[in-house]
Amino acid sequence: MSKKEIRKVTQMGNSLGVGLPKAITDAFNIKRGDELEFEVKDGQIMITKKVKWEDQVDAEMLEMLAETFEEHHEVLKRLKDR
Repeated sequence: MSKKEIRKVTQMGNSLGVGLPKAITDAFNIKRGDELEFEVKDGQIMITKKVKWEDQVDAEMLEMLAETFEEHHEVLKRLKDR
């Protein structure tokens, strides 16, 4: 995706905003509510999609943890209350 696109900066309340081209939102799977991190580096603005922890954890592992917590709830509660 080396095609350049130009967008105008618009007023959004007290802030300024730029719409993201569909090709970019599709390529990086950017959805409403996602967080983007902005960094200025060497005179350029770097934009990085912040990865949610939920997307980095295996669903099977989460299910296994939930079962473990449920099975050992009393022991874990006692440890917490120590």
